[in-house]
Amino acid sequence: MTLYWQTARDAQTVQALVEESDRAAALRTGTPAPRRRTAATQHLVEQGSVRLGTLDGVPVATVTVGATPSFDAAAGPPPSARVPWYMQRLAVQPGVPDRFLGLHAVRHAVEWATAAGADALRAEANPDLPDVLALLTTLGFVRYATADTVPRRTWLQLPIRCGTNPGGGRR
Repeated sequence: MTLYWQTARDAQTVQALVEESDRAAALRTGTPAPRRRTAATQHLVEQGSVRLGTLDGVPVATVTVGATPSFDAAAGPPPSARVPWYMQRLAVQPGVPDRFLGLHAVRHAVEWATAAGADALRAEANPDLPDVLALLTTLGFVRYATADTVPRRTWLQLPIRCGTNPGGGRR
């Protein structure tokens, strides 16, 4: 089965996938699932920023990536970048046999940002989800700020060098 990426067109499909992924992460970690605003999902889909991964036509992963900051940049001064892009709302369908769906989604976000000329990809993550943080840091994202607010947040950045893959290998 091949994972096929497309620009999401249906906000309800994206919202359902994000909420199901959030519930699974909450059960796995014992943390509350975040409240997702349907209107925000609708806006991101209409903007064309939401990428949807499908296997045999079934939505299994989503990631939002674009040039618009997805969080308050004043949360912590980010490392320098000329053309930063932002990744948010990474979600995978629980129970799908491909254990690497999250990896594929992040790699797709990096490729999408690189193709648009970005020199950095920034993300905000929940530090109470250690598997997500481990994935991001393994791929080269570096934490630059953490806030012990409720909910707790960590901000990361991946420098993008032309001609490289996430994780440091050459294309």
